[in-house]
Amino acid sequence: MLASTEAILIEVLFSLGALIALGGLIALVWTKRHRRPFRPAMTVIICGVGIVVIASLLNVLLFKTYAGVRVKKNQYYEITSLTTNMHASLAGSQAPHQPVSPQAKKASRNVTYLVDHTGQSKRSQRLAAAAQRQLTQHTAPDIHLVKHNYRLILDQYFETVTHSTKAQAHLSTHAYRHATQGPLKK
Repeated sequence: MLASTEAILIEVLFSLGALIALGGLIALVWTKRHRRPFRPAMTVIICGVGIVVIASLLNVLLFKTYAGVRVKKNQYYEITSLTTNMHASLAGSQAPHQPVSPQAKKASRNVTYLVDHTGQSKRSQRLAAAAQRQLTQHTAPDIHLVKHNYRLILDQYFETVTHSTKAQAHLSTHAYRHATQGPLKK
């Protein structure tokens, strides 16, 4: 299931629990006015609150937010690992007439490994391998080609994360910006 589908199910569960709790509160007011026992209304309130707590725990346990979009935790860690390795592979290669550092070569191999082992398409695997060849086998790698390949890999990855094209574009742009700009964070 996509993260957005699971998120919708959890939101429905949360809303259902809140609605049950609200119904229990209304029943509690009604029973007080009509001098009836409070136990049935309190039971409904407790059940509704329990459902809300369960939905909240599921939300916390299953999801993280990346660039303002809710994604599954495993996808979040894949994204951050992929973009961090993309950034590291490009960090040592940005200066002209400078050989690619061993750390950048290792990071490019990590990108290829992650693309292979996260179930991405064959096209993404070929793009990652081409970027790795540029960074590991050429003394003056074509950084524009590597960045282009990384952008295509990210675009294809986020197509599997969510159905929303707007969210896909936002996530891909954010991840690409993280992978290609700014200092490397440790």
